[in-house]
Amino acid sequence: MKLIADIGNSQIKIAETYNQKLLKIKSFPLEDIEQLRKYISKNYINKKCTLFYSSVLSNQFNNKFKKTLKGILIKEIKFKSTKTLLSVKNCYLQPSKLGSDRWAQIVAAHRLFKTNTLIVSCGSAISIDFVTANGNHMGGLILAGAERYSNCFSSIYNLKNIKLRNNQSKNSNIFQSNTAKQITSGYRVMISSSVTAIYSGLCDKGKAKPKLVLTGSYSKNLSNDLEMKCLVEPYFVLKSLALIQNATKLF
Repeated sequence: MKLIADIGNSQIKIAETYNQKLLKIKSFPLEDIEQLRKYISKNYINKKCTLFYSSVLSNQFNNKFKKTLKGILIKEIKFKSTKTLLSVKNCYLQPSKLGSDRWAQIVAAHRLFKTNTLIVSCGSAISIDFVTANGNHMGGLILAGAERYSNCFSSIYNLKNIKLRNNQSKNSNIFQSNTAKQITSGYRVMISSSVTAIYSGLCDKGKAKPKLVLTGSYSKNLSNDLEMKCLVEPYFVLKSLALIQNATKLF
């Protein structure tokens, strides 16, 4: 049995993979690895499981993660950012400094689409990466994620306890009549305008428009605020790891 996992800044997402398909996707809070151990023990202890995973966290956490799962898995491999992989070139001078989750998505996007692709990953932070049809990673940029955006108001007395709302409708007005909705509307305009400006800058007149892929917990919300055609893949890191695992014949 092949398992894949995406260890992010707030959650661990894990799934079975079969012929690059994702099955039984589960999420666990970072602070409760024991809950993850119990889940794997209950469902996979006798299935000779391997684990292929990406982590953006420290070696201390990764060692704790491996220690917690010791004895359950027959083998685990941590995915790392490299200079090249599957005909894709990493633009970083120190490739290991690029988050392995981002690198997995960049490699998979090129493998899947074979065209200029803009990947917008909406997690604890919002990372934006561009990979060309030739497999050249051109770099990216990082914006504040929804929770971090809310926290930026922590020193403002009347705003410090207000959180973003996820249920404002697509057609709601930009200008709102209460503070909570105004903060949410402001964030939506800021992120959607940034993505639109970046995407528009990549559109060469007379040429095919780049593929736009949105992933992560805020991807559906963002897609509602964009006029461009986009592909929403909430679990694109997991999907990317499954593709890489299969293409490189791991396990």
